[in-house]
Amino acid sequence: MKIAVLVTSLPLDGIAARESLDLIFALAAVDHQLSVIFSDDAVYQLVKADDSAELMVKDFRRSFKLFELYDIENLYICAESLRQRQLQANALVLNVQPLECDELSQLLYTQHHVIKA
Repeated sequence: MKIAVLVTSLPLDGIAARESLDLIFALAAVDHQLSVIFSDDAVYQLVKADDSAELMVKDFRRSFKLFELYDIENLYICAESLRQRQLQANALVLNVQPLECDELSQLLYTQHHVIKA
């Protein structure tokens, strides 16, 4: 089953960002074909940052290394969200493919389910 998970939460937005990762790994563990799309403020989850200890939160971004272990290869980012926040895809902690709005729409159209997390 083809499932797209559209991640939109800020990295420090309560536990929503961490819960979206937990959902992604749970879906991948049962052999769904996943596409993970970072959009809106979730692009900030991928920004290289200093130690999060000063923010008094656990840096969950280390969990991104598990994408490879779970064979999650379809990783995307909304190109428009990057532009709006003046960020570059090559400066992120995860290798993601930027998609323009029409490409993103096409990808979502081909999925059996889309989950906004």
